[in-house]
Amino acid sequence: MKKNVEEYSEDQILDMLLETAENLPQATVYIERLDMKLTLRGLTSGKVDSLKEQCVTRKKVGGRLEEKFDNELFSALIISNATANIEVKGLKLNGWGDPRLVSRLKVSGGEQVVRRMLLAGELDAVGDKVLELSGWGVEIEDIKN
Repeated sequence: MKKNVEEYSEDQILDMLLETAENLPQATVYIERLDMKLTLRGLTSGKVDSLKEQCVTRKKVGGRLEEKFDNELFSALIISNATANIEVKGLKLNGWGDPRLVSRLKVSGGEQVVRRMLLAGELDAVGDKVLELSGWGVEIEDIKN
């Protein structure tokens, strides 16, 4: 039986709110070509901002600072950071940075594994799912008095 709002103490309501904020949304997606199941979780705005910053290169051109954003790297970083588990044909891996993947592909990290393993369209589709889990595209309702 569900409690009415009046039955919760202020501390219980605040605890529930904080618990919700800590438990990020998750979803499992399937990539047929690789027979791969990915468990993805949403990312906080601070994490997304940090990953975006890693994708910007800056250089001076004619006395002016120019910035270039690497979309492919951004997709690979958000996928790598949002993937909790990977399962391929029953083998469970601990994310894209799993040492077995990194060493076999001879790369330095999970985002490079993502770039090697996923096709361009898969990279976009999985990246879009991560952003969706992170709150992008969520519609909010106006409250009318």
